[in-house]
Amino acid sequence: MSSDPNVHLESFVTRFFSIRGADVEKRGRCLDVLSPPELARQIGIPEFCNLKVGNPGEERYAIHYGSPLLEKIAEAACETVPLALVSLSFHYIKSEGFDRLMEELFTLHGALARVEKTAAQRAEYLLLMCRYLAQSDEQKEGLLPLAFNLETGAPVGSLETMLVTADKRFEPAGSIAAFHGEKVRKIIRWARARAADLLEDEIEPFRESMNRRFRRDIANLETYYAELKEEMTESLGRSGLSEQLIRNRKEKIALIPDEMAKKREDLSNKYSIRVKLELSGAMLIRTPAVRLHCVATVGRRKRPFSLLYNPIDKSIDPLVCAGCGQGTYQVHFCNRLHLLCPRCAPRCPACSRD
Repeated sequence: MSSDPNVHLESFVTRFFSIRGADVEKRGRCLDVLSPPELARQIGIPEFCNLKVGNPGEERYAIHYGSPLLEKIAEAACETVPLALVSLSFHYIKSEGFDRLMEELFTLHGALARVEKTAAQRAEYLLLMCRYLAQSDEQKEGLLPLAFNLETGAPVGSLETMLVTADKRFEPAGSIAAFHGEKVRKIIRWARARAADLLEDEIEPFRESMNRRFRRDIANLETYYAELKEEMTESLGRSGLSEQLIRNRKEKIALIPDEMAKKREDLSNKYSIRVKLELSGAMLIRTPAVRLHCVATVGRRKRPFSLLYNPIDKSIDPLVCAGCGQGTYQVHFCNRLHLLCPRCAPRCPACSRD
């Protein structure tokens, strides 16, 4: 995933306008957009507009996280989940060296593997662009891309970044015949599970910032009540205090732990993080690819399996665990030679289903 958030933002804005019938041309950090009249009125821009994407500036039509224009675009994007279809083409696709690439990417525990033959094919990927909002004493929002192999459900990283420079052609969404059925529902379930981990990585700096402030305020709170208790306790030794006044002060000292606990709970609620994640758009990507027909040798037994070389990120998609359906590059084999991830390897779920 790219470390530059503007790459994702520019990609999101470009797709938003493109799938709604606008012509978009990139020019440096700017996008020249020629929009249909209705779309231009909805967003509040001229039909022909130069959009500056990136850091906040003085430009009237600047788009950055938190800008009013981005809010309008996001609001329009969330009214319905837009679905786009894009076909990719490549002048060159890798045709050899797959054994070495497989060796670099995969670890096959207790097995050796080789590529026996290859075959050109068309592959389909589903890119889900999600918008998140993390709220605490402050808030953080952004876009979270999730990409999957539509055939296997294997997660594919950095796909949205590579699309920026790929030779692509957008097609009418009505031609998406494959975008339905159980395999899409499976991917939605996988996306929900995978999004939690990816989103946690995305907001980790924000979470750490809130934790630092929480720890600071807790330390100040404990210091305040410790000093208060010490001061009130010392005051009990003063001469001339009535029995009633002493009893009152002792009662107040006894209440300090409960009062501090309530203040601590208030701080915990103040700095707790509530996260909202919603789907903003989806894209079906069709691309040429290379099917790798492989054989793994486990002891004296052989296990055929296939991999897919993905020319978008010039890598091989992960294998899908036969137990949990998650992608993995760390491959284990059970007694029945099911391909498993490390989590499922100790006890094969696929065997119990057979």
